[in-house]
Amino acid sequence: MMEAEIQVKHEHGLHARPADLFVRTANRFQSNIQVVNMTTGSNLVNAKSIIRILGLGVCKDHKIRLIAEGSDEAEAITALTDLIANNFN
Repeated sequence: MMEAEIQVKHEHGLHARPADLFVRTANRFQSNIQVVNMTTGSNLVNAKSIIRILGLGVCKDHKIRLIAEGSDEAEAITALTDLIANNFN
């Protein structure tokens, strides 16, 4: 199992286009990937579900924790943190 915490800097947080890119990236991996909004104290949600990601209510400057478990967990965490760090570009 691997974990990472990262602050979302995109002006719209994880809403609409950024959320879509996040979920598409998560779905490239076989690992189980979950996300929690550390800022609001949300429950863990499935990173591969657009409905669950939008339901997290991640806004600009919110901190999230990514948790991946599986054969490609390291690659999944790296891809998702890079996506967020590069402002979804």
